[in-house]
Amino acid sequence: MTTTGSRSPDNWALVTSDVELAATCERWLAAGIIAVDTEFVRERTYYPCPALIQVADNHGVVLIDPVEISDFSPLKGVLLNPSIVKLIHACDEDLEVLEVLTGVTVCNVFDTQLASAFAGYGFSVGYRNLVEVLLEVALDKDETRSDWLKRPLSSSQLRYAALDVAYLLPIHERLSRELAVLGRLAWFKEEFEHRRRARAVDKLPEVAYLRIRGVGALRSTQRMVLRALYQWRETEAMVRDIPRRHLLRDEVLLRLASDPIIDPPSLDGIEGLSERTKTRYGQALLAYIESARTGTSPGTDAVVNLKPYVGLMKRWKEIVRTEADAHNLPPELLANRRTLEELLVSVLKQKDDIPTRFQGWRYEVITDALLNGIQDSNGCVASHL
Repeated sequence: MTTTGSRSPDNWALVTSDVELAATCERWLAAGIIAVDTEFVRERTYYPCPALIQVADNHGVVLIDPVEISDFSPLKGVLLNPSIVKLIHACDEDLEVLEVLTGVTVCNVFDTQLASAFAGYGFSVGYRNLVEVLLEVALDKDETRSDWLKRPLSSSQLRYAALDVAYLLPIHERLSRELAVLGRLAWFKEEFEHRRRARAVDKLPEVAYLRIRGVGALRSTQRMVLRALYQWRETEAMVRDIPRRHLLRDEVLLRLASDPIIDPPSLDGIEGLSERTKTRYGQALLAYIESARTGTSPGTDAVVNLKPYVGLMKRWKEIVRTEADAHNLPPELLANRRTLEELLVSVLKQKDDIPTRFQGWRYEVITDALLNGIQDSNGCVASHL
């Protein structure tokens, strides 16, 4: 096994001017495929603060210092070019950083983490683990907690950053071959497109609140309150450019939505609600709660009681594990508790169309088996349906 130690990849350069960036982007326009990664800081802001952009092609690695660049239009052209494949490992945060930096949505992305899951290497495998497994190269982790906004960047930071993209091209070649042999390239592309669309929907405040842990135990009216508070927090955090948790943590939103009596005195009993927050936002919170409680419930706030189906959910989870083993796929890639509940709610509401995530490649692998497994021990559909 090769250990990188303090060794940096061959041919990497630091770009710190608009002229250098434009010239390098001309090269990438002809490359056909590039690897991309980002370093950013988000500890005290709502939006990520881009600190470094790493790009690799067959000529080597380029590190772009966004602090020194004023014109990102050449980079926009590369990111928007559909003929250029952009290799990114675990792409969600990097795509957000690039969108904040350039104002455009990156197209033609190949997520090596998702591809590795379809190739049988596990769920959410980290870049360094994948490099070690596929290429037998061990990478350092010395700069994981670096201050990437501090200047000048050290040579150790630059080496670390360069290594984060140096091996994505050979990883892509390996995974592409394996997915082709397995006949799963189409599965991978379909799943990535589904996730791309789902990310856009999940960002909407009117549905994003459903991701808060514990929302499933709330009644319909309480969900309405939680949704209103979540939307308020999202807007306020965005305007002030501060982390959501600096306003109110999820668990505090949940307590506010769950409390049967909310008035100025009762705010004192909400654990986690600071005196400063009560003074600044108390009246606004009470107004949002009151408005939500007297409003009309949208479809997302409708509650379906799933307690009678605990046995069915256990059978479904076992089916997921069985099918995952049979196909050498991570169970989490097939379905998790939340997505199984979505499917069950769809069946209970007798919808004609099953959820999108259970269509396509997933239908032949798992959905049909799950729907067949909905029959109870007597061989008929559960009476609750």
